[in-house]
Amino acid sequence: MNRTVRQAVVFLLFVGGYFVLGLAGLQLQSAQTGISPVWPASGFAFAMAYWFGLGQSIAIAPAMLGLGWVLGLPLEVVLVSAAGSILEAAVPAYLLRRAGIDPGLRHLRDTLMFVAIGPVLGPMIGASAGSVAFLVLGGSDFDLLRLWLLWWLGNSVGFLLAGGFGLVVLARRSIRLGGKSLLELLLAFGIVIVVTGIGLLQVTQIWSPLVLYLLIPVFILVAQRGDQFPVLLLGVVAISIVLLSATWLPAESLAQTDLGILYLDVSLLWIVVFTGMVVSSARQEMHAREQVSWLARHDPLTRLLNRHAFMESLEQALAMKNVNHALLYLDLDRFKDLNDAEGHRAGDQVLRDVSVLLSQEVRGGDTLARLGGDEFAVILADCALLDACAIAENIRGVVQRYEYRGKQGLHRVEVSVGLAELAPDQSSPEDAMHDADSACYEAKRAGRNRIWVYAGGDPASA
Repeated sequence: MNRTVRQAVVFLLFVGGYFVLGLAGLQLQSAQTGISPVWPASGFAFAMAYWFGLGQSIAIAPAMLGLGWVLGLPLEVVLVSAAGSILEAAVPAYLLRRAGIDPGLRHLRDTLMFVAIGPVLGPMIGASAGSVAFLVLGGSDFDLLRLWLLWWLGNSVGFLLAGGFGLVVLARRSIRLGGKSLLELLLAFGIVIVVTGIGLLQVTQIWSPLVLYLLIPVFILVAQRGDQFPVLLLGVVAISIVLLSATWLPAESLAQTDLGILYLDVSLLWIVVFTGMVVSSARQEMHAREQVSWLARHDPLTRLLNRHAFMESLEQALAMKNVNHALLYLDLDRFKDLNDAEGHRAGDQVLRDVSVLLSQEVRGGDTLARLGGDEFAVILADCALLDACAIAENIRGVVQRYEYRGKQGLHRVEVSVGLAELAPDQSSPEDAMHDADSACYEAKRAGRNRIWVYAGGDPASA
C-alpha cells in the first residue's frame, strides 16, 4: 500500500470513527443545553492526529458536517464547532509530540503531561469554540460559563479515555496477557460493569456517585500491575456503559442545565481513571528502579549475586570477629568443551542448571554468587573447616552427577573447588579471594574435579 492510499484510508477511518463516536455521544445529549456529558470523539480525534499526523485532523470537518446534518444545525454553527474541534485535537497532539512524551505513558511525568495538555487544555479550545457557536445559534438564555463547563467536561472525559486508550494501545503494538492476568482483568470487567450499571440505575438519587466510589479500589488494584492498558480499558468499559445507559436513563436526568447527578457520575469516572493512571505510572517507575537496583547486584543469567555484591558480603564477613567463616571458589571443568560443541545457548542453560544445584546444597545463611564465566563462589557463614569440606564435597558430587543432553550427545561437567578459611587478620576481601582462587588452581592442576584447601599459605588436597 503506497503512502497516498494509506493516507486516504486513514482519512476515511478518521471521518467514520469521529462520526460514529459523535453519534454515540449524542445519545446522552441534554434536552436543555444540547450538550453531551461524554464526547468520546474528542479523544479519538486526538489519538488519530498524534499517530497519523496533524494534517489528518481536517477529517473532523466532514464528520462534523455529517453530525450537523443529523441534528439540523446551521452551517455556520457546524463550521465554528468543527474549527474548534480540529484545534482541540491538533494543538495537544503537537505539544505532546514536541515535549517528547512516551506515548505508552510508562512514566509519571508523561502521564501528568498528557492529562494537563490533553484532557485539561485541549477541551478548553473545543468548549470555547462550542460556546461561541452556541451564541451564534442564539442560545443567549443560558449561562455561558455553565455552558462552557459542561462542554469542557464532556470533551475532557472523552479525551482522557478514548485519547489515552488510543495513545497507549498503538504504542504497545501488541497486547499479551498471561492466563492469570487475563482472569484478573475479566473479573475486574465484571465488577466495573455491575458497579457502573447499578450506579446509573440510581442516577436520579445521590446514591449514584456513592456507588461509583466502589470503582476506586478496583482501578487501583488493576493499576498495581504497572500497566496503563488495563486501566484505560476498564475506563472505556465504564464510559461505554454510561453511553449505553441512554436507553434506560429517566428523561429528567438529561432535562436540566445544572450539573446534575449524571454529570457528577461522569466527573467521578474522570477522577477514578486519572487516579488509576497515576498509580500505574508510579508503579511502573518503582518497578524500573527495583530492576535497576536488582541488576546492580545480581547476575541476570543465573539470578545469583554478582561479583560486586559478593565482594561486599565478603568484606562484611571479614569484619566479624570470633566467628569462623569459609570461602569456596568454584570453577567448572570441561565447560568449554560443552560450550564449543553445543553453542552458547546450551552453555547458558548449563550455568542456570548448575546455579540451581549449588543453591540447593548451600545453607540458608550462606552467600552464593556467580563471579563471571563458569566461576562461582560461596561464603559459608559460621562454618568450621571440616563442615566446609563436607559441603564442598556435596557440591562436587552433585555437579559431577549432572548431565546435559544436547544435539551432539550427552555431556558431563565437573567442578574444581578451592577452600580457604576466612581469618580475622586478613587485610582485604581480595586477599581472601586470592587464597581460595590459588587453592582452586591447585585443584585443577592436580587433575580437576577435586577440592583443595588453602591452609597456612600452602594449598593442600582435601
